[in-house]
Amino acid sequence: MHTTVTVARMTTAERERVAAGFAEFDTADTPAEPKTVRRQLFHYHNELLIHIVDSDAPSPDEHTGPDLVPGVTAYDHAAVPFRPAARRYYHWLPGPVHPSMYSTLVVNRLAPARRVQVAKLFADFDTTEVPHRMGTRRRQLFAYHGVYFHLQDFETPDGGAVIAEAWKQADPRFIQICDDLDPLIEKYDAATWRKPADAVAERFYHWETA
Repeated sequence: MHTTVTVARMTTAERERVAAGFAEFDTADTPAEPKTVRRQLFHYHNELLIHIVDSDAPSPDEHTGPDLVPGVTAYDHAAVPFRPAARRYYHWLPGPVHPSMYSTLVVNRLAPARRVQVAKLFADFDTTEVPHRMGTRRRQLFAYHGVYFHLQDFETPDGGAVIAEAWKQADPRFIQICDDLDPLIEKYDAATWRKPADAVAERFYHWETA
């Protein structure tokens, strides 16, 4: 599957209306985008709306979905929300993926010059047994205007709990990569960050093909 990540702005108060707008689009009698197999909307820090689409082929437009949704504004100087798409700079796929997998999304900040270092750290980490033991089935890193998105697919909906447990149990390799990433990746809001779970976005909409 091809994954596209696009970003806009939205407050918590608008989530129901935004979810309803996408639900209407996704359940239309004549789907406008037959290649889309899964759509997920995540919300972070009462500010970021992250739109993630898995499709069976890349879209030439990159953004797939309704453009005009009440309560959604462009992230940064774009004419309309959800453009341009975030750039993927790391992808780890140890086996087949399917739409029913559950995604966990971590949000932070990352300077463009540090992407290569971060990708290398994950490439080394993903050669160990730890991701398999944690149940990670796919890992993708995206960047958008200085914002860092770490997208993991799990077969169960408790990905956030798995990450928290690895931290709690002080798994040496997990702690090591966290320590290695710490000087490279900035917290999205350091003033409110207390634990890894504080960087995890909340999924509030999910649609997939039958």
